[in-house]
Amino acid sequence: MEITQGEWVAEVETTKGSEGMTRMEATYLLCVANGMTHKEVARQLGRSPETVSKGLKRAYHRLGVSKATAAVAKAQAKGWIRYAGKIAMCALLSVAMLTGTDDAMRRSGKTRIARKAEEVQAIA
Repeated sequence: MEITQGEWVAEVETTKGSEGMTRMEATYLLCVANGMTHKEVARQLGRSPETVSKGLKRAYHRLGVSKATAAVAKAQAKGWIRYAGKIAMCALLSVAMLTGTDDAMRRSGKTRIARKAEEVQAIA
C-alpha cells in the first residue's frame, strides 16, 4: 500500500510481521521528511506529541538509527520511502525536452537531448 504525505511517498506492507514500517510509522516519517516538527505532525494528524515521538522512535529502531535525517536517508536507501517531487520534476523536464529549446541553449552547440539530460541529472 502507498501512503503519500506532501511530496513524499512510502510503500507499506499490510501483512503482520513484515520487514517494513507500520502505516503510522511511515506517516510520521513522511511528515518529518517534509520538514515538520513532532508537534506539527501531532497537530496535523490529531495525535499527541508523545504518540508521535514513540512512533518515530519505533521507526528509528527498525531502521537502526537515532536521528530523523538518518532515518529518512536509510528509509530511502531501503526503498521504503521516496521523494515524489523529483519524479514530477523529471517528468516535466522530459516534456520540455520534447517541446523545444530556448536560444541560450541552442547557442551552446549541444543537442537538445544532451542539454535536457544534463538538466535532469543536475536536479536528480
